[in-house]
Amino acid sequence: MSASREKRLRRELREAEASSDTVKKVKKQRKQMTAVQAKKLRGIIGTVIGVLVVVAFALLIFVNSGFLQKNAAAVTVGSHKLSPALFNYYYQDTYNNIKNSYSSYGYWEYMVDTTKDIESQDCAMSEDGGTWGDYIRQSAITNATQMYTLYDAAMAENFTLSETAQTALDNIPQTLESYAKQSDFTDANEYLEDYYGKGSTVDSYMEYVKVQQIASEYSQEKTDSFTYSDEELRSYYNENRQDFDRVTFRVFNVATEDDDSIAAKDTADNMAAELDGTEKSFVDAAYQAAPEDSKESYEDESYTLRSNYAYSSVSADYSDWLFADERTAGESQVFATTTGYSVVMFVSRENNQYNTVDVRHILVQVGTSGEDGSSTDEDWTACEDAINEILAEWEASDMTEDTFASMAEEKSEDTGSSANGGLYEDIYKGQMVPEFNDWCFDESRKVGDYGVVKTDYGYHLIYFSGFGEEYWKSLADTAKRSDDYNAWYEETSAAYEGKTSWFGMLFTNKELAA
Repeated sequence: MSASREKRLRRELREAEASSDTVKKVKKQRKQMTAVQAKKLRGIIGTVIGVLVVVAFALLIFVNSGFLQKNAAAVTVGSHKLSPALFNYYYQDTYNNIKNSYSSYGYWEYMVDTTKDIESQDCAMSEDGGTWGDYIRQSAITNATQMYTLYDAAMAENFTLSETAQTALDNIPQTLESYAKQSDFTDANEYLEDYYGKGSTVDSYMEYVKVQQIASEYSQEKTDSFTYSDEELRSYYNENRQDFDRVTFRVFNVATEDDDSIAAKDTADNMAAELDGTEKSFVDAAYQAAPEDSKESYEDESYTLRSNYAYSSVSADYSDWLFADERTAGESQVFATTTGYSVVMFVSRENNQYNTVDVRHILVQVGTSGEDGSSTDEDWTACEDAINEILAEWEASDMTEDTFASMAEEKSEDTGSSANGGLYEDIYKGQMVPEFNDWCFDESRKVGDYGVVKTDYGYHLIYFSGFGEEYWKSLADTAKRSDDYNAWYEETSAAYEGKTSWFGMLFTNKELAA
């Protein structure tokens, strides 16, 4: 190798070595810089997380303070913005009303299992197939919309509450404080928060109650403000007779078995051919046509009888026929139904051309000392003896209505009327149990009559107070008044719609009080 080439080689090696050292230094510097940056980044992230935790904690405290529940807008109705706390009153009370309604019929546990989250359960009453929570929430919005619609209408007419209602309203804060103390709460605000949720206060609750009370009284005043002449009511009744009249008829159903509709129709036609226009012929023919395993039921001549049925309660297969104006007693016809055939006989049509009645009564309930909880002969004897003692006391008095009312308040076991002197007003046919009804509507009945009547409840001492208005007129007046009120409300509420805010609704109650 030449000296020049060797010299050049050594130079290149020195340069390569220097370059390698530079690379190492750069890598070392980069490594040092990365470590510093990572440390700084970890510091920044830690700071951010710390800030977020503080913010979240502060937000949690803020939310739990009730500020948003008091000040956010959950629902807007007209010019009214309902806070989550205010909406909770409608929500909770709607829930209670629905629950009480179902519980009174023993259905609540079947419709809504209160031991589970109500929000997760299917709501059979929701047209959209949503949850019970959805249904209750929408019902609460609808209720709030109605209340504020009526409230605004009342305010526009300078409506004021009655003195009684205003006094009751003024006493609410004191009553709430009393309840709070009885339940070991610090004050009424804490008491309301426990039941209705965060943000509830006496002031917001008072607004809720005031709107409800004004809307209710104004609604009744508006309903009562409609007046009608007898001619208007008669015209209205005649135009809607199908809604008011009641029919009594007999029916015998022949079910189609094994798709043999011909045999079923033959049975119905043969039975109809045996009828001579009397109810007895219907009872006898029904017994003969009945299957052997059902004949015992048809021995009771009331088994085929349907008394005082409204148009809406009658099968659509023959309701128009029964309510036709030309129908006469004893007419009969065979009708095809979804399950077979029915033989129907028209008995009568009640057009409500009679006066309602007013009576007072004293009830002595029969005991139930039987092992199965039934009433024994001894129970009935004791009950009869008790009512006869009251009768003797009544007959030994001046026998005035005032005296009877006083005795009813003292002695009657009917909690529905005893506090009012045993009074029932405007009784219509079929309202009371048969024995009570028959005594009230005896054609010979006159003011001052009295008598003892036995029913399934026990023995009643009844005093006939007098006659009310004609029942047809009462029916027409009530229905027309409702129609006119609904028409007025529909027009008044046209501009009102309950609109929800997703943000505000976040702070409404998700859980319902039991």
